[in-house]
Amino acid sequence: MNRNASTLLINWAKSSNRKPLILNGARQVGKSWLVRNLGRTHFKTRFLEINFEKQPQLMSIFEQDFNIKRIIQELEVLFNISLQDGKTLLFFDEIQFAQKAIISLRYFYEDMPNIPVIAAGSLLEFQLDSISFPVGRVTYLDIVPMDFYEFLQAKKESKLAEIIQLKPTELSAIVEEKLYNLLQQYFWVGGMPACIQHFIDNNNLVEVRKIQQDLLYGYQQDFSKYKPLVDHTCLLDILNNSSKNIGGQIVYSKLSERFTGPTIKKGLDVLSKAKILKPVNNVSIASLPFTVSGKQFKLQFLDIGLLLCLNNVAYENLFYNKQLNVMYVGSWAEQFVGQQLLANNYQLNYWARDKANSSAEVDFVIQDNGQIIPIEVKSGAKGTLKSMQILLEENIHISKALVFSKAHFGTENKITFLPIYWAGNRNIFMN
Repeated sequence: MNRNASTLLINWAKSSNRKPLILNGARQVGKSWLVRNLGRTHFKTRFLEINFEKQPQLMSIFEQDFNIKRIIQELEVLFNISLQDGKTLLFFDEIQFAQKAIISLRYFYEDMPNIPVIAAGSLLEFQLDSISFPVGRVTYLDIVPMDFYEFLQAKKESKLAEIIQLKPTELSAIVEEKLYNLLQQYFWVGGMPACIQHFIDNNNLVEVRKIQQDLLYGYQQDFSKYKPLVDHTCLLDILNNSSKNIGGQIVYSKLSERFTGPTIKKGLDVLSKAKILKPVNNVSIASLPFTVSGKQFKLQFLDIGLLLCLNNVAYENLFYNKQLNVMYVGSWAEQFVGQQLLANNYQLNYWARDKANSSAEVDFVIQDNGQIIPIEVKSGAKGTLKSMQILLEENIHISKALVFSKAHFGTENKITFLPIYWAGNRNIFMN
């Protein structure tokens, strides 16, 4: 399957100022596959992969000192491979198990910058918190689930994938119907590569749900690893309660009735570092940069398919009964749009005002090329825009706003209305 991140990795490999690259992301988002694919294609199979979970004995190479020349020579001897010429990609997988190997990355850049090195791991944020890298010694890249564009490519719907990356325009009813049917599939399958691959190979949506359940079980099993930081029961509470509050403003007490605010805050921080949940801040939009406003916040889940699985959304509701209004309830639509924005590297924020007899909330606020762009997400074709109108009236410096829904493409004053399948299109922000 084609991944958008593959292009970023190729650009990194070709860079004249290449630094060791750290790939971060939740479990099973495709980090290792991306690096192996780069090794097969760009490096023509000149590729050495070291997995510190499967090969813990190799940690000893990094324990002695950070003499990179010695480390490289020992790896060459052990694997009978040439590394010093810089034509072989060196990949440290599951590097969170080898803290000294993480620290060594800075010395690769300083002492042997010609050697292409990529490191990847899950739960890596916990190790990185305790390690200090000098600025400019490594490059970071977050890997997220596959977006709708990548899903269409995987489905061999290349023409539709091209269309939703072009400048938005009105599409015919029959083309739009096909897009909504595929979007319905994406809502269920989500963007986790294993789920998409199984769906492509077997066309079995019921089996996809079983894979999602296994993925969620794996995340929950990881909770025991955080026990020194926070009780795993608190993490389960946060996971389950957050899935029912996606799209809504939250205070810590909503996430668990059994734990105190500070404990819940710590638990949310843990799940954020594990990349399962992402806090979305309420911000002041008077000017840039944004500043956090108020104590409430919202949450974005890792993946929409996993979200529907965690909420036990019935297969029949989406496919047999064709209850599309259920599928596009606000929280799911908002999760989808947020997921597409994150795939395009936008930082998610939202805006809320709470005045007597006049509260208002706009789902997302992003920054793009110095512009503040508010975004509303509607579950159907119609919906009131009172909050958006209040925001625009009170902030005349904002010149553009977007509304994603099932409505047709169009513009009205400062607001551009877009069908929800355009949410991953960068052209809508550039024009």
